[in-house]
Amino acid sequence: MPSALKLALEDLLKAQRLSADGPPLRGEDRRGTPLATGVPGLDELLFGGLPRGQVSEIHGPASSGRTGIALAVAARSTRAGALAAWVDPQDRLDPRSAADAGVALGRLLWLRGAASDREPSSSHGGTGTRSPDGGPRPLLAAISAVGTLLGSGLFELVVVDLGGIARSGLQRLPGATWIRLQRMVESQPGTLLVVADDHVAHGPAGVSLALRGAGASWSGDPGPGRLLRGLTAEVKAGRHALRGTAVELRASL
Repeated sequence: MPSALKLALEDLLKAQRLSADGPPLRGEDRRGTPLATGVPGLDELLFGGLPRGQVSEIHGPASSGRTGIALAVAARSTRAGALAAWVDPQDRLDPRSAADAGVALGRLLWLRGAASDREPSSSHGGTGTRSPDGGPRPLLAAISAVGTLLGSGLFELVVVDLGGIARSGLQRLPGATWIRLQRMVESQPGTLLVVADDHVAHGPAGVSLALRGAGASWSGDPGPGRLLRGLTAEVKAGRHALRGTAVELRASL
């Protein structure tokens, strides 16, 4: 992350720390309570939700429901009054869809990747630039931002969206990247959630959710005028996929 952008982010977090309307994490120890996803069936599969103080991941192909589940977690957290952050090096998040999913946008810090190959603008909270495989510069900037967010201790949920970044790009990250981030989050009541195409990393007590699209429901008969009502996703928990369930993600019409 460029030094000017890092300083701007740190200043923003310091200002929030001094705000009278702080997140409900301060002064409470919630590390033993899972962070519920709010998705029927998924919390049961996870024995209550995502473990706090851990790196967890959701991975699967496009349209498998991975972003929908991450938005559901962010919605539940922000509606309860906590702060969430979304680190988005590929600039993929649609704020309208997030709001439709129930996310309280006023409690979500969105760090976007720049839309062109230029230095990211601190006024937009940019975390890097686009490149065919994710490239080292935007990824390193995004990971640096994640570290700063975790270090602030303000966020119940930090999502880093690595969807659309090729494995070759992810492999350019330093080998100790995820170990370092796990050490940063393990003493906190928050969760770091990685969204990606394939397995990336998770903490020793974190969860790994593998998603596969299992169908879609539409309004009306087949034709150009029908609307998507929702997606059904098959979810497998754990690297060995020993436990699974099906979840339905409803679309906002």
